[in-house]
Amino acid sequence: MVMLYEEAEKFLCKQGEDWSTLIQEIGPCRLKVGDELLAHQSIIKSVFFQQLHPKAASTIYQRFLDLFNNVFPTEQDIIKNKDLLSSIGLSNQKAQTILSIADGYLKQFIPNEKKIMLLNGQEIIEQFTQIKGVGVWTVQMMLIFNQGQPDIMPSSDLAIRKKYSFFKQRDCLITPTQLIKETEYLSPYRTIAAWYLWQIK
Repeated sequence: MVMLYEEAEKFLCKQGEDWSTLIQEIGPCRLKVGDELLAHQSIIKSVFFQQLHPKAASTIYQRFLDLFNNVFPTEQDIIKNKDLLSSIGLSNQKAQTILSIADGYLKQFIPNEKKIMLLNGQEIIEQFTQIKGVGVWTVQMMLIFNQGQPDIMPSSDLAIRKKYSFFKQRDCLITPTQLIKETEYLSPYRTIAAWYLWQIK
């Protein structure tokens, strides 16, 4: 991963003086990728954090793990214990989304790890977002922080849109569609570019 980051940094430095300056100011990329969860499990975890303060979301997520002896449960166990999901503080909507993900994985409605290896980022997004309650942002975060894909620009992330607009001295906030189009030249290292944008104070 370190070699990939070094290659990305060299590439980005050649994409303009603004990128070169930003990378020199921030230093080496320190993006951490955690692969302890499978892709769909990472999506399930992210559901807990949707529209909630991180501290509150972490508490509810830990209660979820506590139901299963502090181990991430199998899809079968999630479905079998569906009535307990509301008891830990999950909204009915989030509980239903989690159940849909578990069911979709069992029925191969959403891709497993082997299939993910054969799909590009956009195809993975399209498959996961068929599930109600799973949006583009959620899948993009999984692709970056769980799968470690190097070429994802999280166009639906508000912080990225704001920081890119500031970085490029735009008068108005860039739209997700514009952001994708304007950052095509940063491929194949858009994830690393996004990490640097996140570091802007």
